[in-house]
Amino acid sequence: MTSLPPQVPYRIRDIANVVSAYNICLTLEKALQRAIDKGEDVGRKMIYIRILGYLVHYVSTDRGLKTVIEEISSSISDTALLEIGKMYFDHYIRAFRANKGPIPTPSNHASRPSFDTISDMINDTLIEAPQSHADAKKLVALIRDGYRCVVTGKYDANSVTIVRELRERITQDSSLRREATECAHIFAESTNSSIEPGTPKRDYASSMWAVMRRFGYEELPDDLNGSKVHRLENVMTVVHGFHMDFDTLKVWFLATTEKEKYKLEAADSYVLRDYPEYVTFSTPDPVNLPVPSPAYLAIHAACAKVAHLSGAPNMDDSTTLDPNGASAETLEHALFELVASA
Repeated sequence: MTSLPPQVPYRIRDIANVVSAYNICLTLEKALQRAIDKGEDVGRKMIYIRILGYLVHYVSTDRGLKTVIEEISSSISDTALLEIGKMYFDHYIRAFRANKGPIPTPSNHASRPSFDTISDMINDTLIEAPQSHADAKKLVALIRDGYRCVVTGKYDANSVTIVRELRERITQDSSLRREATECAHIFAESTNSSIEPGTPKRDYASSMWAVMRRFGYEELPDDLNGSKVHRLENVMTVVHGFHMDFDTLKVWFLATTEKEKYKLEAADSYVLRDYPEYVTFSTPDPVNLPVPSPAYLAIHAACAKVAHLSGAPNMDDSTTLDPNGASAETLEHALFELVASA
């Protein structure tokens, strides 16, 4: 967890209502720190206020900034202000931290088909639009991303096994590597897929999309509704380690001035040792096989920065409950996670 910077970013430093709202966050942060220094238990309050403060720094749209500033300025009490911070934790940060549970992996059944060339496999597996995690894996891992992890460049191990052309490529070039790959979603698959009307999970998704609309992303709920959460703009092929780092907001993609080229950033610098400095997305067919959406990646990056700096990821690390009830919020959070990932 990192204290809020003393000032807002330079580009908005002359906007009076922005500075005023941010100072409200700074004032409450200082009050909470004094309470902590006295040995008082403030629970998650420090995290909630820092989420709001860091949203001022990193929210990915001007409309989002306007919304956050208005919400801070209109809060009639510290309690109301902290409730807004809690809301953003529940329905913004966890939009990307809901990719939990077993991750589907390619089948290794003995009767799987084999192919001589990549073209043969593409013709056999090509489908118009992915309707499931497995469909997305077929389109993304086996076609758009060239049978490779988009970050490390390692070839998908299962594809190498069943496509002779790929086996020959690996055999002839000793610098090439293979590893099992997975289909990673930018917006969590569990937030909007297979949601029944009238369920707590539907309520959770509705609240999450309401937050996105407040940030100016009006079309997101429709773009990612139901099976469309598997659309190619929302998925990419990666090895397991990167999948975990990405889903837990430990690493994110920062756009550069070059189209489809991103710089990898991380919560801790050592995480980047396993990955290249830059990643460039490409596709053999931009119309039918589009690359990951820059907008989705920008929202994920902003969320990851806010989560890391505010200390929000650490809220998932507590596994025990205080017998005196001090951890009631931990239990509440665990139940919320269960609903979101059910």
